[in-house]
Amino acid sequence: MEKVTTFATFSIKKLQALQILFLIIVFFGSEKELSAAPSNGTRFPPKGRGEVGYECSVMYKRPLNRSYGNLKTQNHFYTLSFGIFDWLCLDGKIGIGDVRQKGGIHLPKLEYRTGFAGGYGFRIKAFDDPQSGVRIIVGAQHISVHPKDRSIDDDKYECFLDDWQISGIISKRFKFITPYLGIKGSDCEIVYNINKHDKKRRYSRYHIGMISGLDFYVFDDKLRINTEARFFDETGFSTAIAYLF
Repeated sequence: MEKVTTFATFSIKKLQALQILFLIIVFFGSEKELSAAPSNGTRFPPKGRGEVGYECSVMYKRPLNRSYGNLKTQNHFYTLSFGIFDWLCLDGKIGIGDVRQKGGIHLPKLEYRTGFAGGYGFRIKAFDDPQSGVRIIVGAQHISVHPKDRSIDDDKYECFLDDWQISGIISKRFKFITPYLGIKGSDCEIVYNINKHDKKRRYSRYHIGMISGLDFYVFDDKLRINTEARFFDETGFSTAIAYLF
């Protein structure tokens, strides 16, 4: 009979890891900096192995607080996930992205040109039952986008976008398809200045959202194709393809 991993059977090291996760969540939340990056799906590379791939993530609408309108961004990443333990993995990504702001009373409609983007995070396998195919994953993710500046009339606008998130998802394996559903706490902020002075930060209006996605595993589970949608705090979608090595 296969062994079921639960919170009750965690070792001391796993409990310490959960304590570290809690401290990180408190740290992120203390400055209102949580956000809406993709959850990175259900793949957990075994200890000492990794997964490389490509991800396209689009945030169609992210309302800002007060009367500062909405944010929109599209990002393209090369991704890498590495198994530190069978229950803990680190995620990293690097690529390009843009930022668009519109609909605000206090900010003009701007489309910043594509620039550098990157992200990082970690995930913990909190529950895993191979017999039923049920898995619970908790984690934290961050994406930062640094588009090129934009000039309007005689004013030069510069900005970067920070996108933070803590998430928890539950998944169920059906042969080669694994659907998952989860909840997240998030915040997206834009930091901008005009003519290189008077730096300001604007935070998102909503902070609780839902995640829904599918992982497709093919070629003996080595290749994974992912689609994910995010709702309520933002309207977002991502798709990815990755290979386990």
